[in-house]
Amino acid sequence: MAATLVAIGVHGARRGPRGETGMGIGTLRRTFAAALFAAALVAASGTAASAAAPSPSLVEGCFFSGSTRICNVNEPVVNEPSSVYNIQFNAGDRVTVNAGGCVQTGGRGKTWKRYVDPSSSNGLYHGTMFLPGVTSGLTELRFLVGNTYTLTAGGSLFLGYEDDNYTDNGYYSHDDGTNDQCKNVGNAFLSLTIN
Repeated sequence: MAATLVAIGVHGARRGPRGETGMGIGTLRRTFAAALFAAALVAASGTAASAAAPSPSLVEGCFFSGSTRICNVNEPVVNEPSSVYNIQFNAGDRVTVNAGGCVQTGGRGKTWKRYVDPSSSNGLYHGTMFLPGVTSGLTELRFLVGNTYTLTAGGSLFLGYEDDNYTDNGYYSHDDGTNDQCKNVGNAFLSLTIN
């Protein structure tokens, strides 16, 4: 599987204005879809445990309030295009999505951006999510937050992040962000209410 994913990641690479290589958002989405398909094949073969390790986010977990399951991810992974989390969905689950907060995107000056609806001039820096049977790959959270979806398939939670340089992303050196969009705003989070 590793060789397949490496080949998928290289396909579609392009050169930026400074000669750096990177993948456009469309390529990243296609890469994720292919990786998700490959992971599904591995899971079907019974070796899913070795295919995807849980993410190293600060806190992730679920608790029950009556019959409602509430799952939270604090400081989702933002230094790679996508990550799998140890939160499972079942077909028929009704999932309400909530997210917010800010992310360090790196660079010079005030570089923190909102996780859900960032103010940026290049169309990047959105948190993304895959909902089994609902989205056809990673979808920007701004289109999902505040809505409830009935899942037609089960699977793991996948979150992603859109950027052209992941190496300097994270939750360090908090500033007010581009155009003060992160002034008095905490770190990124995702909260799912599942019935």
